[in-house]
Amino acid sequence: MQASVPVTVNPDKTVTITYPDTTAEEVILQGQFITSETVNLPLVDLFIKDGKLRMKHDENGQLSYTSNALASDLYWYNFNVDDSTMIDTRNHNVVRDINTYYNYFIVPGGDGDLYTDAKSAGSHVEQVWYPSSVGGFKKRRMSVYLPAAYAKTTESFPVLYLLHGSGGDEKSWLELGHLKQIMDNMIAAGTIQPMIVVMPNGCVDLAATPGDDPDNPDVKPKSNYSSSTYGQIENAFIPEIVKYVEDNYRVKAGKANRAIAGLSLGGLHTLYTALNNPQEFDYIGLFSALTYSLSQADKGGRAKIGEGWRALKKSFPFMGGGKVDKKITALSGPSGDTHLEIYDDMQDKIVALKEAQPALVFIAIGKDDFLKKPNDDLRHEFDKKNFRYVYIESDGGHTWDNWRRYLINFLPRLFTTK
Repeated sequence: MQASVPVTVNPDKTVTITYPDTTAEEVILQGQFITSETVNLPLVDLFIKDGKLRMKHDENGQLSYTSNALASDLYWYNFNVDDSTMIDTRNHNVVRDINTYYNYFIVPGGDGDLYTDAKSAGSHVEQVWYPSSVGGFKKRRMSVYLPAAYAKTTESFPVLYLLHGSGGDEKSWLELGHLKQIMDNMIAAGTIQPMIVVMPNGCVDLAATPGDDPDNPDVKPKSNYSSSTYGQIENAFIPEIVKYVEDNYRVKAGKANRAIAGLSLGGLHTLYTALNNPQEFDYIGLFSALTYSLSQADKGGRAKIGEGWRALKKSFPFMGGGKVDKKITALSGPSGDTHLEIYDDMQDKIVALKEAQPALVFIAIGKDDFLKKPNDDLRHEFDKKNFRYVYIESDGGHTWDNWRRYLINFLPRLFTTK
């Protein structure tokens, strides 16, 4: 084994990872695939906790680790050396998840094959700026996947609007979700229909991926952004995002040709966009969705604080402005904000969505996901109203390996009704 080879997927599906500096005193390998089931060395010889283990020198004097056989999938890893997290510069497969960078490798022979580049795909992804009222920006950016057939024909296509989670951006589904590879491979296999996929930026604080906005070039990735718990994204979705797409691309019109899906925070945006626009989307996908808004979670808290403060400023205008105003506004939402109304009357909106008879409501979540209980509560509300839905419960938690699988399960169900 040469130290210049960072990752080797062996014929038996075990994986060997090396670290280049053999003189390093302690190197911790970090990755979600590191569990008691995948470790093939005696645990007494290893430090293993929370997806971490101490790499050891092999018979050639190299720092390395070889796993047990891994299922076909995409796996992330990085190193911790002297309390500093770093990627493997020899491995050019790098992704950013919010503000942390990882290398990745793919084990073939199953789902992993869908995450590799398809042969002669011919598809295209555009990064598009569109007019927007959200977040104080004049324009926001979306990624648009166009199947190969889009450039080869003059026909129109159905559209999937696919939304990222908190801290993500318009590139998240492309980079972390391998959306293009999944679409190309599944279209080529004939398991899904060719469709356009629109991935807007759902982070109120950002117009585009950090560093990609020419008006704000110095923005750096960070762990927390404003997450549109105040309904701004949902309220702007139809008049800004959908309108732009339908004005600028060859898309099939009407509810039967529109799908919307999202993970985590994007699931919140999906749910309330659909609930407030029951005649717009025939296919709705909730992947580990945040199913309740801030105002629902704390009826007597932040929303009420905001309402009281706005009423007080209306009576006493001189109280506006200054540090107190900024702090309360940051806590409760923008001053004069009416976006919270989209979270009201949820029971009635569920009934209205049921009466609109969507072709598919798809709910998927992991057994260990911290949002499992809120998703169970949502399903209970649907059950009480005899609202039909498809439910997928997987192993694991709030992770990209689950979200990719949910997408793979969701896609073949789209645009199948005539």
